[in-house]
Amino acid sequence: MVSLRQILIRFALCLVLGLTLSNCGGVSYYDSFDYSHQKSDGIYHPVKKGQTLYAIAKAYGMSVKELQSINGIQDPSGLDVGHHLWIPDATQLVYVAPTVEKAPREAKSSAPKKKYVPKKRKTKAERKAAASKRKLLWPVRGGTLTSRFGTRNGKNHHGIDIGARRGTPIRAAEGGTVKFSGWGPTGYGLMIIVKHPGNLTTVYAHNSRNLVKKGSKVKRGQMIARVGKTGRASGPHVHFEVRNDAHAKNPFLYLKK
Repeated sequence: MVSLRQILIRFALCLVLGLTLSNCGGVSYYDSFDYSHQKSDGIYHPVKKGQTLYAIAKAYGMSVKELQSINGIQDPSGLDVGHHLWIPDATQLVYVAPTVEKAPREAKSSAPKKKYVPKKRKTKAERKAAASKRKLLWPVRGGTLTSRFGTRNGKNHHGIDIGARRGTPIRAAEGGTVKFSGWGPTGYGLMIIVKHPGNLTTVYAHNSRNLVKKGSKVKRGQMIARVGKTGRASGPHVHFEVRNDAHAKNPFLYLKK
């Protein structure tokens, strides 16, 4: 006679055998999904907005075909945001910059670009010509005009007279070369003649003392003599002439106002 204990043992054995046979008769749910690619180490990369299959593959050092094959992707352009791509052998997520579509290039202007043309340096002759057109400085500062250019007492007065205290500095009206420094013709006393760029020449007469010699280079505004009354002069002053090609000109046409 079979005891109750034996019946329970036999029932348990049959239950275990039935479960075993049921599993052997088919494939489980977990085995039905292909996880063969997970046999190697790797991670899942979540696709974000703007990321392309090409950019993701490049970021992880893979080819696009390899990434397609592993993840079973037929159409690379149909990659959806939120899709997870399996990246084998990767140990951490890599930042993938979103691909920004380039805006269409603006049409190039038909107007030609202006070429940079370096400023042409003036020649020595051009610089001289420009200097000759520049207004002359007054030879004495703060002096008093005592005689004008033109006819005076029935005779031609070839310059202007500027009265000033004896010893007042006389300055070059413009830069140039001293052509004469010494005693001039009758009545001029101590005088200086300066040749300027172009055809201009200036004369400074009745000086008490000349401070430059013949051949000296003088600058515009440089002191070249001192006011005196040498020669035919009734008082201390400078007789100032402006000559163009040796022809006496009215100094007021050349002097700064």
